[in-house]
Amino acid sequence: MKRALYSLADDEFATLLQRVNDCFRRSPLNYTIVGGVAVQAHISNWLCKKYGCDLHRLAESPDFRVQDYLRATDDVDITVDPRKVNGGKIEVAKEIVALEDKIVGDKIHMSLSGNNLVSIALERKGVKRPIFKLGLNMDQNDKQYGQSADAVSFNLYQGPDDTNDGWSHEMREFERRYYFEFIDRAQKLEIPYCDENKLVVVVKNPEDLLATKIARGREKDWQDILTLYNHSVQAGMPINLEKVRQLLLLEDSITHNPNPILEERFEKFAKVIDLPKKSK
Repeated sequence: MKRALYSLADDEFATLLQRVNDCFRRSPLNYTIVGGVAVQAHISNWLCKKYGCDLHRLAESPDFRVQDYLRATDDVDITVDPRKVNGGKIEVAKEIVALEDKIVGDKIHMSLSGNNLVSIALERKGVKRPIFKLGLNMDQNDKQYGQSADAVSFNLYQGPDDTNDGWSHEMREFERRYYFEFIDRAQKLEIPYCDENKLVVVVKNPEDLLATKIARGREKDWQDILTLYNHSVQAGMPINLEKVRQLLLLEDSITHNPNPILEERFEKFAKVIDLPKKSK
């Protein structure tokens, strides 16, 4: 399966995400994009405000290197809100599978920039791990389509208990505790994309996203942590670090004390950005 790494500056990827938003908006399921794509969305929005132009024009500027700002990815992490769906997990699963077909739609779509045709197909249907294939100015009937189109995996989480078995205890605890709070506080971004067109996505808000990245603590998370925070400052919209600290230092449900691992990770972050210590 051929894969590419995408950023929001890539027309086909932005078009896919716009279709995700449009289709979820017409369904009983609310959604929130989390993880690396949410980081890209916030940074893209701040960059557009900082430079006073749309993302497409910014990406085409010879003085702007997209890869210096947006960490490309081949997957999209989404938390789904099942609270408005009657019938439990089976009905939620039906809604998700139906949404996947609607995202594909007519298979060929005008790109968000208006400059290209984007083909969208399902490589694999799935309630939790569907895979879409994207092509730019390609004919799906072409024999080479299957070898040339690029795959994008989706990771769909459907409730507080739907966590990754590979996560550590503190990460599972963190996600379970805040799952619906994060969805309820999610932020709709309308990112200037090209001319009058906007990329509209619902993403985890900056404080919740930064806290989640610190809680996860992998190498690529630290890249996102520093990029997210630094760009918020440069855009004149600094992330509220006291809110981040409070999220990470809430009592663990088992020990009833702040989790020392999360506390240590916040202190590491505070040291890296030279955050003044709170006076007692």
